[in-house]
Amino acid sequence: MEAITYDSMESLLGQQVTLSDQAENSVRLTISEVERTALDGDEWEAFAVSLEGQDDFRVPQGMYRLTHEAIGSGELFITAHGPTEYQAVISRKR
Repeated sequence: MEAITYDSMESLLGQQVTLSDQAENSVRLTISEVERTALDGDEWEAFAVSLEGQDDFRVPQGMYRLTHEAIGSGELFITAHGPTEYQAVISRKR
């Protein structure tokens, strides 16, 4: 998951990333927001990545590989936050 940091995700704001499941099904979503969460500080890197999809396809909650040519790939747990809105929350010790 080292490719997925606050800085790397913020640098992709407004860009499309590819989400792939274990069966290699994939969909492109746009990073719409990256924000630090309350836990973020000296001991923890903590942030949320919001993604925007399309009306004609729903992404089920679960583990996905997020890929972008600028940062490589990493695994994330994605949850739905609306018909076309998704979010991943990352919290890890620095």
